[in-house]
Amino acid sequence: MKNRMRKVILTFMFCIAPALASQEAAGAEEFGPLIHQKDSLYHRIFVYRLGSFVTLQFGRRAAVNFQSQVNLRDLHQHMAEYTKLAFCGLLYKPQPKKILVVGLGGGVIPREMRYYLPALDIDVVEIDPEVTPIARQFFGFHEADRIKVHIADGRMFIRQQLRRDPVPKYDLVILDAFNSDYIPFHLMTTEFLEQVKGVLAEDGVVIANVFSSNRLFDAEFKTLLAVFGRCHVFVGAYSSNAMLVALGPTAPALTMKEAVDRAMVLQKRHGFAFDILTVAYQLRTNMYPNPGVKVLTDDLAPVNWLRTQRRN
Repeated sequence: MKNRMRKVILTFMFCIAPALASQEAAGAEEFGPLIHQKDSLYHRIFVYRLGSFVTLQFGRRAAVNFQSQVNLRDLHQHMAEYTKLAFCGLLYKPQPKKILVVGLGGGVIPREMRYYLPALDIDVVEIDPEVTPIARQFFGFHEADRIKVHIADGRMFIRQQLRRDPVPKYDLVILDAFNSDYIPFHLMTTEFLEQVKGVLAEDGVVIANVFSSNRLFDAEFKTLLAVFGRCHVFVGAYSSNAMLVALGPTAPALTMKEAVDRAMVLQKRHGFAFDILTVAYQLRTNMYPNPGVKVLTDDLAPVNWLRTQRRN
């Protein structure tokens, strides 16, 4: 009986191994040869290069296809739709002075924000100390006088900011922390968002990068509404990314026309390498979460299950 079971297990292993190898090979072909690999406390980090295109990936068979991608010949070309969508915060706060970015990845969002708004002070929080040197070496990210990277858990960093006197206030808070599967659940709950609310300026906005294709989106949307009272959605045109934009008490609730008008002014002022008008047109003012989902809390966050449930 034992020998028969051993044969079954070995047969299964021999059958599945080529399939797994082919999946890894497909990923390598898509992004080019692997040029750097690092195992950290938080991730298996892979960097691929195909010509001038460099891709950052956490885990080869990850649920999130890649974390960051750049064109070294043109660093201002946005390779991923979500990095352009993140600029939607400027429609509400056109001249921010201080922003917080939770999650570094390849550093595209803080780098580009700093490029177009050189007087902007940017705090970046990244939990993995191995990510920052990789962003510097392979993705064209550099810390500057007004960009500071803090190696810390995003939630702990914000909690520490709340203990300062006076508490620092951010005009934009961009939530873009991902592991190989999705956003860590402790960065999605009401308890965390209440802390984010404490460091947000009265007329500021929180921009959360999420996926809109499953029921977790509705739970995230409903949770932001529960904490902030008002939340807009910018839906990706050719990806499943969406930006949930939670509004501070005095931040404007934009109509589509107002968003487009503001985008025209911003495009003329900054000369973005992408057209921020396309971002404005992705605003969905009539979108609401499914009322049947529950708000995410520290003791009730069925993140993994919701991620597998498709939206109706």
